[in-house]
Amino acid sequence: MMKSVLIALLCLLWLAFPVMADQKDTVANLLKEKTEAVLKVLEEKNVDEQVIKNRIMDIVGPIIDFKLMAKLTLGKTNWGKLNKSQQKEFVDLFVARLEKSYSERSSMYCCVKVDYKPAFVRRNKIYVPILVETNDKPLEMLYKFYSSSDGWKVYDVEVNGLSLVKSYQGQFSEVLKTGTAEDLLTELKKTDVK
Repeated sequence: MMKSVLIALLCLLWLAFPVMADQKDTVANLLKEKTEAVLKVLEEKNVDEQVIKNRIMDIVGPIIDFKLMAKLTLGKTNWGKLNKSQQKEFVDLFVARLEKSYSERSSMYCCVKVDYKPAFVRRNKIYVPILVETNDKPLEMLYKFYSSSDGWKVYDVEVNGLSLVKSYQGQFSEVLKTGTAEDLLTELKKTDVK
């Protein structure tokens, strides 16, 4: 009986492998399409900086799960310390901070070369590595995607091995060790761009 169950599971895994391989290509192509679109926007001349930032967010916003990123930066324990109102405010402030940071840094990527590496699967998530060759030094980036009801979404990005989520998680945990949820919200409001 156990042998039959094991064989059945192996067959299911073998049948599922081509599906994940197709999904890897789909996700890698999605990231490439969005990245190329952002690079084209950055090449435009004589366009207002805010217009460029808005266009970039229109391109990448739909594939980034900002709300999940916000939750992950707090972790389950700290997320539970915030009431519903504080959770909503935290997400709004965190998203504003990420959008500001992304749009400010995106100007660094004008006229760069991007080398797309093969995507790979890890625990039902798809990771897409890229190498951005800048004038200063190359940036190794790893986009982490999960499958949502709205398609594939980015939930974390690593830059030169440093996770965005874990970086913020460390900062926010420090504030919450000695302070309150209100202290964290006050800190985030200092960089609010609304």
